[in-house]
Amino acid sequence: MKTAFVVRETRGHWIRDVVAAVRREGFRAELVTEPLDDAERAELALLVDGFVVVEDVRDAAAVADALRDREPAAVLTAAEGIIASTARVAELLGLGRCPSDVFALAHNKFAVRQALASAGLPGPRCALFADPAHAARIAEEVGLPAIVKPVNGAASTLVRTVSTVDELAAAYDLLATRLPQSPDARYHRMLPGLVDPLRVFLVESLLDGPEYAVDVLVRHGVAEPVTVVGKPLIDDRKFELAMVCPPFGLGPERAAGIEQAATAAVLALGLDNTVAHVEVIDDAARGPVVVEVNAGRCAGGAQPALLKLATGIDVTAEAVSLALGTPPPARSAGLPVPVGYLIVYAEGAGRLVRVEGTDQVADLPEVLDVVTIVSPGQVLTDDQEIYAVNVLVAGFADVDDLAALHTEATKLVRFELEES
Repeated sequence: MKTAFVVRETRGHWIRDVVAAVRREGFRAELVTEPLDDAERAELALLVDGFVVVEDVRDAAAVADALRDREPAAVLTAAEGIIASTARVAELLGLGRCPSDVFALAHNKFAVRQALASAGLPGPRCALFADPAHAARIAEEVGLPAIVKPVNGAASTLVRTVSTVDELAAAYDLLATRLPQSPDARYHRMLPGLVDPLRVFLVESLLDGPEYAVDVLVRHGVAEPVTVVGKPLIDDRKFELAMVCPPFGLGPERAAGIEQAATAAVLALGLDNTVAHVEVIDDAARGPVVVEVNAGRCAGGAQPALLKLATGIDVTAEAVSLALGTPPPARSAGLPVPVGYLIVYAEGAGRLVRVEGTDQVADLPEVLDVVTIVSPGQVLTDDQEIYAVNVLVAGFADVDDLAALHTEATKLVRFELEES
């Protein structure tokens, strides 16, 4: 039996689902990982068929050398921070499905803005922000209010909305202070063009309209949107609290426009034989505008479960199939009613000891399933979206019902944290 190698950098709930999908395709699944302690190795050994231990999973040449004699059938990952380097491993082994430099470009938000603009696609005004002394000039160039974010960030890490020049300068100081403390390796490596993500940030004009998400599958140059997911509840940190499929009040024509914007962006970036999670704001003036392209991975958290319930399409299985080069997996029918997805975050920061209250959430009549993404020992922070507890629901009438369910679930779930 041939072996597919799944690369991981840190803990990830996705590993179980990806390995299961690899096995359904008829492959063994071995995990490529950095050194593990005994407890974590024992935990992961229940999921995979073996281990390949390397010092640095981002060192594409070293990982390729470690795998070459094992005759890999594929090398894949769903860990966003190592998608480009894992694609490079596949290239070095003659297994590439999408060029690694396409993923590298897609993980630089400013480069994405430039590429989409060159393709004639609408986007917010934007600029790189390298010095708080330049705040007034940046504000004039981009306009206020604006969004400040890491240039290669994910999960809404340290995203800030600013309305004045002073707030813009303060946001720079905040990111320059807090981002170096992040354990995420992506922020500690230079980007192409010698852009230091710890000192250079992205500023974008604020768009005005509802936000949506679209997972797009690309197979041999043909892009297929899965469906449109609405984001009816977003807090003041820009964290998503709930999603719904189909979105409230979205007609077929408008939904088609949002899907078209997502697929156009994916193709403009040169993505192929992969999946992308695309976020779109339907701006009052410009229409659907792509604001994020998360290349090489499908939606995070329990969103794949939401999509499968709503459409019958298993996006994790689709992504694995695209990485392996196998025929598309079988699809089923989705539920005939709207499906929702609630996200409960831990407040504050610290090392997780335990999560309590999920059983009570599961007993609520509208709840279909409760999925806990985090695990004891994991360091949580409210600097970024960490989808700690995910609640799949149905039987709600409108956004007020969904908001009430989120409030009830949040009251029931309790996180015990200790100082990390």
